[in-house]
Amino acid sequence: MVRVPTLRRGRSAAWRGTSSAVLLLAALLTAALAGCPKNVKQDSKTGEDGKSDGAVELPMTNNEVIAKGIVTYPGGDRVDWRVFELPKDQVGTMSIKVVWTPPRPGLDLQVAVLNQWNHLVQETKALPKRSKKKNKELTIENAKGKYFLQIYAPKRGDAGRYTVTVTFATAAPVDTFDWLKESIADPPKLAAVPPPPVECTPTSFDKKNPACASICPVPADPAWPACAGVCPTPPDPAIPSCLESMPCPNPPDRKFKKCTAADFPPCKAAMTPEDKKKNPNCDKYCPPDVIAEVTNEAPEGDNTTITVNAGKTDGVDKGWTGELLDGNDAPIKGSKFTVTVVTPQAAVAKVKVSSSAIPEGARVRLKAPCVNR
Repeated sequence: MVRVPTLRRGRSAAWRGTSSAVLLLAALLTAALAGCPKNVKQDSKTGEDGKSDGAVELPMTNNEVIAKGIVTYPGGDRVDWRVFELPKDQVGTMSIKVVWTPPRPGLDLQVAVLNQWNHLVQETKALPKRSKKKNKELTIENAKGKYFLQIYAPKRGDAGRYTVTVTFATAAPVDTFDWLKESIADPPKLAAVPPPPVECTPTSFDKKNPACASICPVPADPAWPACAGVCPTPPDPAIPSCLESMPCPNPPDRKFKKCTAADFPPCKAAMTPEDKKKNPNCDKYCPPDVIAEVTNEAPEGDNTTITVNAGKTDGVDKGWTGELLDGNDAPIKGSKFTVTVVTPQAAVAKVKVSSSAIPEGARVRLKAPCVNR
């Protein structure tokens, strides 16, 4: 039943509309001046909607109802009643969400849902002390017909500006017919006569005929077991068996078995990684060595960080190896290194050689990390 005491009819709702902010301010001032909650006349400022027979009727639009207002126990307007009706002859799930803005943190609001006979269906729960929560939700299954909303401030100090949103989702119709309780007569008994044999040929094909299990139809159906490995007419490159027999297309595609390495262009260092992956001539391709000059030296104890004038535009990348060359372009012993940083025009590596051991105008030989080296 109704959880809030029945209120007498007070002033009209027009008074409440003069300034909704005044009500919240009154609640704040009452609590602040009193120091602690005192008994107040809860319906001194309420309107006609303070009772269920004065509930404000709300329209349902697109299966949604929205109610807004202010309730304030200290301000003498403790309860608001609203009423709405769900779509006619429809049953479903009703979701109710209330969100409120209190004049100070910790104040509570409650919502009770009652049916058309004023019987309580469901009600939100009170918040614990010092809770800062400002929203609550309810879900009612098998909802239908008319409902009342009772929005109220539960305790003497409670107040808030609220928005209640009701959404309705129609439930799927339920078939209540019980087939198991129906009596169904057995069909008449017939003589067991075997069907006459039906021949199957590639041109007179029927998947329902057992004789066709080992026949491939015309045109071939790749999904039929007897057509496994058969390329239909016209050929379809999406079917693996067709890739075995179809001629090499132009441009060539290595998926076609009749495409050989001679159908593809030579592999070049300037090709993109994707183009190299499509070209069988690039499977064992290794870029040529790059000769570059040392343009900068940075000593680090017995080691030296060098910069050379070859980078990504020359095909050089991180992971390339190299070694220093003497004046006769012969490798300097113990000078092997690995490139760690690459820019478009330069590469950087650390050499386990002191700076004094690197000849002026030294050059390096850079090699790609190829598997076939």
